[in-house]
Amino acid sequence: MKRNGSRGCVTRKTRFGSRERDWLKGDTQRGCVCLYGASEPQPPPSGPQTSSSGQPDLKLVLCSTNTPAEELCAQRDVQGLYLQLHGDLIRRLDPSERPLQMVYDYLTAMGYEDPLRVQQEAANSDLSCMIRFYSEKPVNADQQERTLLKGVFSVRKGKTQLHKWAERQVILCGTSLIVASVKDSLTGKMHILPLVGGKVEEVKRRQHCLMFSSAGPQAQTYYVNFDTLADYQRWHRQASKVVSQTISLVDLSCYSLEEVPEYLFYCQDITHLNLRHNFMRLDGPGGLANFNSVFQR
Repeated sequence: MKRNGSRGCVTRKTRFGSRERDWLKGDTQRGCVCLYGASEPQPPPSGPQTSSSGQPDLKLVLCSTNTPAEELCAQRDVQGLYLQLHGDLIRRLDPSERPLQMVYDYLTAMGYEDPLRVQQEAANSDLSCMIRFYSEKPVNADQQERTLLKGVFSVRKGKTQLHKWAERQVILCGTSLIVASVKDSLTGKMHILPLVGGKVEEVKRRQHCLMFSSAGPQAQTYYVNFDTLADYQRWHRQASKVVSQTISLVDLSCYSLEEVPEYLFYCQDITHLNLRHNFMRLDGPGGLANFNSVFQR
């Protein structure tokens, strides 16, 4: 799993200004929390910077040890805050959890005892290399690519010309090709094409087009026309691996997932599924209980 906790660390002087220093004076329970956006931070450019310049995805938020996550969410107009320790798994904070107090507890566990020193170290943005807060869940492109291939492409069903080309959302998940009946949506009927033992072939008379066929006497066929050569090659490479498989293995361990991905509910041929080391709930939409009932059918 790709670690990102040590990237983009910035020094105290790139972010800390007179506004923050005035806030800390006279009360060691006051401090600042560094909030990162969803994208991975980039190294700051050279030259002098102020606390409002530089990386657009890093914000210093003034708060106290009594400020809960839900209050910071309301201030920033975000749905939730996320915590990452040592560049590892990322979890959503409970509304009642207090980010600055968590930083203070972290420093205390490291051996810092003097309250003033704890306050000073907590305000150092370099600390985010070890304990980092996000205002939205980070998106890792590498994880998305490993999990599934998805996009909106021009699709035609069947080998005859009776069916017309139409823009549809297409997903390559596990060992199945899933075609939505509605563009840009997973609502409505889902057309599921098992690919194990089937064929994936290039359509030479049409640029960047692949033919997906299932196995068996009642095989179905879908043609997918990709927008770019890169998309075409990526889907061709992944689908070619799928048609030669005999076991449908989906490994989603260590992805900081909070719920079962929706597309897994449409997979009919999963035999091995690894969801360890995530933060999933049991009940509710996307919960493990719902997926278990589907898996037992």
